[in-house]
Amino acid sequence: MSIAKNLVFDCESGGIGEDISLLTAHFAVTDEDWNIIDELSLFLKPKEVDETGCAIYKVTAGGLGVNKINIVEHDKTAITKSEAGQKLREFLWKYKPKEDWLAPMGKNIDGDIRWVNNHILGAPEWRKYVSYRTYDITTVIRYLKRKGKLAADAPEGLEKLANFLGLQFDAHTASGDVHASIFVMKYLENL
Repeated sequence: MSIAKNLVFDCESGGIGEDISLLTAHFAVTDEDWNIIDELSLFLKPKEVDETGCAIYKVTAGGLGVNKINIVEHDKTAITKSEAGQKLREFLWKYKPKEDWLAPMGKNIDGDIRWVNNHILGAPEWRKYVSYRTYDITTVIRYLKRKGKLAADAPEGLEKLANFLGLQFDAHTASGDVHASIFVMKYLENL
């Protein structure tokens, strides 16, 4: 059985800004070779509701244009912050190494950690399972460029870099970006 080492994840929101709604998050636990052990997808609704009890989503047309989330369809399966937090807590508990923490990995991972901490699982609870030491793809790309292991003109955006390396994927979806991040990290580590 593979031992869980990494937590690869991505969040998709309704746009840019701290007051914007977090809509989806996808988490994959991997072993040290980036092989997926298990995955969890969360579709979230904001805690704010109107007088009829309908969720009040704070989104922008630009944000929904990028991630192509149909907010009406999304709302049909979305869950509350407390339900999402419980699902994530159980998922992390199941895979946290006994004497270590899961290492978070992704593209611009610090931003996704903030989204998770603000909208799903607070930082104190998160730190019980996940290390403060991160793998950020951008940092790895820039290091490899500086060392001449990756072409200086290689793209740094996840979608463009994955396409450059031959992977076509469903970009700007949380699960698509997680799978692309794993593909890209495997490639980069082989350099």
